[in-house]
Amino acid sequence: MADIFISHSSKTSDNLKRVGRLAELLSERWSIWWDDTLVGRYTQVIPNEIGLARCMVPVWTHAACASDAVHGELVLARDAGKHIVPARMEDCAAPFAFGAYSDVDFTCWNGESDHPALLQLVRKLATVLPPPVKPKRLRSIGGGRLGLPALFMSVSSHETQVEPLPAVQAVRIFGSDAVLVSAYDLLPARRDKAMLLELENIRRQGGLVLVDSGNYESSRLKDTSWTPLKFKQALKDVPHDWVFSFDVMEPSRGWKKATKQVIDAVEINRKFTTAPVLPIVHAPYTKNHGHDVASLPKVVHGVADALIPPMIAVPERELGRGLAERAATVQRIRQALDTLPFYQPLHLLGTGNPWSIVVLAAAGADSFDGLEWCRVVVDRETNRLNHFQHFDLFTYQSGQAESEIVAEVLKNENIDFNARAAFHNLDYFAELKDELRHAAARGNFEALSARILGSSHRILARKMPALFP
Repeated sequence: MADIFISHSSKTSDNLKRVGRLAELLSERWSIWWDDTLVGRYTQVIPNEIGLARCMVPVWTHAACASDAVHGELVLARDAGKHIVPARMEDCAAPFAFGAYSDVDFTCWNGESDHPALLQLVRKLATVLPPPVKPKRLRSIGGGRLGLPALFMSVSSHETQVEPLPAVQAVRIFGSDAVLVSAYDLLPARRDKAMLLELENIRRQGGLVLVDSGNYESSRLKDTSWTPLKFKQALKDVPHDWVFSFDVMEPSRGWKKATKQVIDAVEINRKFTTAPVLPIVHAPYTKNHGHDVASLPKVVHGVADALIPPMIAVPERELGRGLAERAATVQRIRQALDTLPFYQPLHLLGTGNPWSIVVLAAAGADSFDGLEWCRVVVDRETNRLNHFQHFDLFTYQSGQAESEIVAEVLKNENIDFNARAAFHNLDYFAELKDELRHAAARGNFEALSARILGSSHRILARKMPALFP
């Protein structure tokens, strides 16, 4: 017995592939039957499978809507009282007498696992068929452009060793697949004109450009003049793919009020750009009690359920005091998100320490950004961060660089000291990103944690036995 019966016409090979892909993705949450697996006579098997199924997903195409067989299947499902949730893959009218059913528009879907149409269909199905299993961790988002786990190379004018323009140039030359640029540094009065060209070149190379709200810099600099209006001005003419919302830094106490405040902020910011706006969720706050970390999972869940964003972000610093406490909070957030009918990627703001990245990825986070690559220097042998001016103690590690570009840069002492240190770091984090993706694909981060943390891994495993099942 299948949860879902998919009704379709097999006359068009392209649509047949799309139906197969739809069946594959839905089968991650429910049991699926479609005639690709049919054995026996149609007249016997199909009525039996429709009778056993709990729901039907008819695929509207020109061929399907003109098919007597599809119409007959619809009649059987309707007469048996089955839920009917159509997916429209071509711009066509539904079969006669079935046009009143609310469908989901798949006409622009090319098989992406994070496409809004698929997420909407999954949500509709979940209202009548609670999924028996939690959603499967995604391997990529953004239509396949960004692999997960992801590391965004952050760029900022505040407390870094590399200014925004040369930092973006380094990211472009190295070929990083994701960069985060602060809106605070993108105001027309502040940005270098060459910045826009560099960001566009990153996108042309296949990299993803994410613009941050600018509230990190403004809060650190105590710049009270930074407002949503300036945020809007900063976004104008800037090449970008996603934007973090102008975050509500201190949401009201009470998870329902906090949830609404975050949603409202995203809705306002959507007027500033045509790109997807990703919510930033801060823990509810009061001056007397500080951040309410306990209610954070509820707020994150509520925002994700309402907006279904490509990613949802939480500042790492608000997850707890120590690494183990922060990992436990991420686990609670992931558990809350996994009750949704779709997989919701979770981004952690300000997480650039290799130890933190690995541990919090194991706990359930999917994406990270940090300034460590242009603020400190990494010792590849210990995976520890050191003072940026100590880079000359690690130049011997140039032979360990994965990138040929980086290997050449590190050997050339005529290149600026800071630039060589930054490229050394970029190479390290690119290798770490690949290791994270391999670990996520296996569903086991323990070996990677043991390599990165060394003997400290055993302490963490004792503190959090559920982190490495």
